[in-house]
Amino acid sequence: MAITPYLSSYQNLFVGRQDDYAIQLPNGKYRRAGKPLTTGDVYDHLVGRRTYGTYIMDAHGHCRFAVIDADTEDGLDRLWLIQEQLTAQHITSYVECSRRGGHLWIFFTSPAPASWVRAWLLPYCPSDMEFYPKQDEGQGYGSLIRLPLGVHRKSGQRYHFMERQPGSLATLTQTDEQRLTWFASITRVQVPQLVPVPKQTPARPTHTSFSSPGQRTTNGPSPIRQWNAEQDHYQVISRYVDLNASGVGQCPFGDHHANGKDSQASFKVYDPGAPGGYCWYCYTWQKGGSLFDFLRYYYHLDTKELWQRIQEDTSI
Repeated sequence: MAITPYLSSYQNLFVGRQDDYAIQLPNGKYRRAGKPLTTGDVYDHLVGRRTYGTYIMDAHGHCRFAVIDADTEDGLDRLWLIQEQLTAQHITSYVECSRRGGHLWIFFTSPAPASWVRAWLLPYCPSDMEFYPKQDEGQGYGSLIRLPLGVHRKSGQRYHFMERQPGSLATLTQTDEQRLTWFASITRVQVPQLVPVPKQTPARPTHTSFSSPGQRTTNGPSPIRQWNAEQDHYQVISRYVDLNASGVGQCPFGDHHANGKDSQASFKVYDPGAPGGYCWYCYTWQKGGSLFDFLRYYYHLDTKELWQRIQEDTSI
């Protein structure tokens, strides 16, 4: 079978930035091409004449997929475990072998901002693995990854997508027939839209003795965001949620779970990307926020009521 029938499917799945790509050199490093990747280039990659890498973010900072890269001897075994965790949250993923371990791919129904992707999936990535995209949008080209199914220029090997079966591993992309069938079977998932931390604007003076949540005394962060940054979010949230060593536990917001209780440990606490920012996420609810948001949801208080309690040092 000729490769041509699945070139379009391949490009839609794996090519991130359309107007540029990278060329893999014999030593395994990459050189930016500075031009669009053509169908002919993809053909050359798949037949082994050249090997290319794709930039994860497109020109608008959006991503079609995310990848967890495990470059260790036990990388594949650990990726299978991550895949199980994702499957429990109804997130479909696919595992590709690599020169030093493996890659776990998650494909999206439509391109999503890199910041949304990172807030959603980065908590699943262990600290000793790499997560792509490595950057939020607005930070240049960002990172790249080798396009699958070509010949690695340093090892001279092809690395395929694999599937675990009872007692063995099955290769999904060895032949043209397998590739054509597998590309058509790929399940894409929708990236949840995270509600951004609202920009605070100066509030009108009030007669209360505490600062209004939106009031700024300087051009720096809002008082609430500054308060978030000053807290140990792991310590505070662990008063309400029994967290394991990875910051995972059962979501305390039971209304959003079957039978009013989280039975799958859907809740994750992580380090915010910016001081005072998002630090937790519920994969079932598909919602997260800052420490202040957590307390607001937990106690069923509006922003002003919770901020007043904090200002008055009321036990919450």
